[in-house]
Amino acid sequence: MHNELQTIKPQKTIVFIIESCIEKGLYPFERVATLAKLLANEKVFIFAKTPSKDTIRILTNENLTPILFDHFDQLQKHMKALQPNLIVRDGRNSESWQVLKLRPFCNTIIHFDDFGEGGQACDCVLLSLYHEVKDYLPSHYIGGSLAFALPTAYKHSTPLPDIKSPENPPHIVVAFEDGDEHNLTYRTLRHLTQLHIPLQITVIIDESYQHATDDLQMMVLSRRNTSILRDKDALLQLLPKADVIICNANYTPYKIASYGVPCITLAQNEVELLHAFPREHNGFIHLGLGRKMKQSQIQNAVMEFLLHEARSERAVRKQRQLNLASNNETLEALLLDFAYDRHNIAST
Repeated sequence: MHNELQTIKPQKTIVFIIESCIEKGLYPFERVATLAKLLANEKVFIFAKTPSKDTIRILTNENLTPILFDHFDQLQKHMKALQPNLIVRDGRNSESWQVLKLRPFCNTIIHFDDFGEGGQACDCVLLSLYHEVKDYLPSHYIGGSLAFALPTAYKHSTPLPDIKSPENPPHIVVAFEDGDEHNLTYRTLRHLTQLHIPLQITVIIDESYQHATDDLQMMVLSRRNTSILRDKDALLQLLPKADVIICNANYTPYKIASYGVPCITLAQNEVELLHAFPREHNGFIHLGLGRKMKQSQIQNAVMEFLLHEARSERAVRKQRQLNLASNNETLEALLLDFAYDRHNIAST
């Protein structure tokens, strides 16, 4: 009896390096958690630098155990021991010396949404926060909605309704994630309260909100059907109920587009103002820099969605045509191609 030879698939070592960045919020940790779970058949290690227990919980809730570090120099000894086939970095913009220090231990280094000098030195930068002007970027920068990994909680097990029945009264959700530096939450709610039509308004406050809530609470109490929701999954809960969502122009629009809800975006700062995804061609009304927003602008945008059913349906259709749920499969295949050296991007 001959022993049958079995082909054993060799595992590759993939390292994720994630650092907190106030401007990018919690999502980079969600992306690392999503991708690490997809690559569970490989040898995956996660190195994390963050002062927040909330970000660590994003990983541990997915049964992932990160290795915490305080200084970038600590990573060299770990990379020397692991000799990874692929390093994937997310979160804070990097510097070129950081890439060069890791290069002796890994041939392929990939970064997500890196606008620092380290992006120039790594092998590929995947940009979900891409800009409209791309001509100045080197060829190893790949911008597009494909770089957004959809968190597992946002994947839908049942088909979404083609047309949502409007709430009575219409439900407006205000969701400025990632710090809300200029308190656009308060500014937006103040303008909405001047709309003299029946509305239901829910204001989402997340862990990153930097401001006192006393004035918000007073405004909420002064108007019927208006409330504040504090919950880490608030946006996920409200997607099926919202008729219009008003949010920042960072990663939040991607989450909204995965479901399909008429959405108005306001940039929290000049960096977000450059982001090209949350615009008309993808189903959004973009009003520019939030701190320069006029009351008439936000009110007109809200009424455009509420009064014109075809306008809302077109917005939802454009968002759903992006089919963001398929991104995870694409990103998994792409990272495995890099890990198994099945790519043609030369090291810099």
